[in-house]
Amino acid sequence: MSNDEILPKEHPDLREIYQRYGCCMAYIAVEMNGDEQIGSAFHVGEGVFVTARHVVEGAHIKEMRLTNPGLYYRSDLYPKNADGSYMIGPDSPRLCDRSDGLLSVIEGPWFHEDERIDVAIVRVSGMQPEAHFIPLGDHLDDWIGNGDFELSEVLVLGYPPIPFTREPALIAAASYVNAVVDLDLRGNPFVHFLLSGVPRGGFSGGVALSRWGFALGVVTQSLLNQVGPAELGYFAATSIGVVWECLAQSKMMPLKQRERWRGLWDDV
Repeated sequence: MSNDEILPKEHPDLREIYQRYGCCMAYIAVEMNGDEQIGSAFHVGEGVFVTARHVVEGAHIKEMRLTNPGLYYRSDLYPKNADGSYMIGPDSPRLCDRSDGLLSVIEGPWFHEDERIDVAIVRVSGMQPEAHFIPLGDHLDDWIGNGDFELSEVLVLGYPPIPFTREPALIAAASYVNAVVDLDLRGNPFVHFLLSGVPRGGFSGGVALSRWGFALGVVTQSLLNQVGPAELGYFAATSIGVVWECLAQSKMMPLKQRERWRGLWDDV
């Protein structure tokens, strides 16, 4: 599959990006030190999901589930109703084997070799062989220029808990890139995007999708000067370069992501 087949041929609006890639999101319910918590993850191909390290490190993964399992591989294969919704019937291809979207972690979690990097990888069973996935951007840290992304639109997808609901629901938040900054993580700078949305617990491990239709970064943390509610901090997403590194280091990079690089990651 070529780059042109993976990425949208035109710059879609955020609603179209949601319709394309919302089906690739899963929540991760974990138990850590006796407390139950929730995080987010997104499919990058071949049953491989990306999440945040702090969501799964030292935790027992109790459940991982897609919340839109009936939405397919490539939504543009489906005809649309008059209201813009897709015509999906009983015989339409599904993203995963089970109609309830339940997945089983079979490999990982694998972490970036640098423990400061808040990224983790897991592989699950239950995804269809050609299941739809989110294309990763090719903006490696050294290639990001001043003004490349500032004030561009971003769609953030994740599972912050909603009071009085019976089960996790996918939240879509429209944002802008307010700044691209190097965060000094114990002596080494790593590129992060500061977004205009409000950070909330549960977004961790979710994806920040660029208006151009690719993953801009992984939602990792709320930046605070001191201890306080996450909502008072800056909404930060680590740039996608460290995800490429983590996929290569763990030997978990899906072919349809790798083939765009013509061997760049083969020796990592």
